[in-house]
Amino acid sequence: MLARCLSASLLGFDAIPVTVEVDLAPGLPGLQLVGLPDTAIQESRERVRAALRNSGFRGPLVRVVVNLAPADLRKEGPAFDLPIALALLVASGQLDAPVLNGLWCAGELGLDGSIRPCRGILAIACQAAEQQARALAISADDAAEASLVKDLAIRSATTLRELVERLHSDRDEAPQRCRQSEQEAILQSAPAPPATNRLLHLPGQDLARQGLAIAAAGGHHLLLVGPPGCGKTVLAHQLPSLLPPLDRKEALDITRLHSIAGLIRGKGQLIRQRPFRSPHHSATAVALLGGGANPRPGELSLAHGGVLFLDELTEFPRSVLDQLRQPLEEGEIWLSRARLSCRFPSQVTLVAAANPCPCGWSGDRRCICSELKRRRYWGRLSGPLLDRLDLQLKLEPAEPNSLRQSMAEDSAQQDPTFSAASIHRARVRMRQRNPDGVTNRELSAEGLQRHGRLGAETISHWEEVIRARRLSMRSGLRLLRVARTVADLHANDQVTLENLASALCFRAFDVAEPWS
Repeated sequence: MLARCLSASLLGFDAIPVTVEVDLAPGLPGLQLVGLPDTAIQESRERVRAALRNSGFRGPLVRVVVNLAPADLRKEGPAFDLPIALALLVASGQLDAPVLNGLWCAGELGLDGSIRPCRGILAIACQAAEQQARALAISADDAAEASLVKDLAIRSATTLRELVERLHSDRDEAPQRCRQSEQEAILQSAPAPPATNRLLHLPGQDLARQGLAIAAAGGHHLLLVGPPGCGKTVLAHQLPSLLPPLDRKEALDITRLHSIAGLIRGKGQLIRQRPFRSPHHSATAVALLGGGANPRPGELSLAHGGVLFLDELTEFPRSVLDQLRQPLEEGEIWLSRARLSCRFPSQVTLVAAANPCPCGWSGDRRCICSELKRRRYWGRLSGPLLDRLDLQLKLEPAEPNSLRQSMAEDSAQQDPTFSAASIHRARVRMRQRNPDGVTNRELSAEGLQRHGRLGAETISHWEEVIRARRLSMRSGLRLLRVARTVADLHANDQVTLENLASALCFRAFDVAEPWS
């Protein structure tokens, strides 16, 4: 007898529908898996046999063939345990065949018949809803995560026996429907950032604080260069709290990425905070960008919607950093292999920090670096990568008396232009003005010309700046985008000369020359 059950296999950010076919035929008892299963699926033979026996069901005493279609797609992970077991029960006559009509399943089985959570449930639930599935059968621990998807009925249980009984009775699960309503209420009520949330005052770093606010408002990438202890790391850690609150789509995408990576397995919590990822400079290209035989997201994609902080930028291998150029430009990364190609979103705000020279004390009497050493040090970074960093700031060490003044300064006296509330208002202006609601950093040259509201005088001075500083066309366009963000922070409809001058303050050096 032949039985079918629907499931899905993860492929990058998406889930591919998979049909689990089980056929019972006369012959020596055994279970054969075909359809390019990985080792975890091959081992499901023993898990499924033990789970059926310990749940009170009859094990197959004939030859069993399990096919995972499409056969040319490699599948991985233990999520196919549950659909294989349910299809076996239908094929052996212990479960009615109509029960599996339109039912999607995903879950790992324990030897005692328990159903365990698995990674990527949110992506599978999204695919099931897109395919208009009747219901999704999963572990009880994964029910909260799957309930984030609208218009998808959830059938969950802690054991295989309990799930079969529920499928027989086909009862609605009121507690999970209530949980789905609660999750939707959380998604729809995103609070605005409090007006009192301001940048932490750092002595002598007023320009850096303004640059951080501009990066948060327009999504611009930021490079901070300064001696040790001048506040580069402190500034970077403040950026996530300044970014606007997550909307519904952003929250679901971030949760989906972390679910695919296996970071929230069995927790079922919607991620409400923008991520902050800070990989070590010894991270490999696969760890930073993602990859593997069955590609998983790297640090770049796990920071989607938030901040990717690369401390000690010049210590990263140049070959690794150069691979960031295209994802930073396009907002997504494609991982291509011989048999497959998959994508992961990577809309991040990059904050990079570096010392001005190998010893860190360039311009100070403590510096022991020669000019050749400094050139070699900055030669680790390619010009095209530096050209993509919109804001480039040189931080100076604080004066001895500035710390006392900063401790006595009243936070209410700080400039409200660069508060979280003003950043949120600037983002609202961008969504209303820019096509598709993109940030200023994502504006194309055509979109900048049509919607940037640049005056003739501003364009004339901008052309003079490009000629005087020998900026590339990419750098020139990024300068205009930063000026547009400065105007949004000051609630200006037009980009003025003052806004352009402010943007020039954050282009501290020519990328063709080493830092001096």
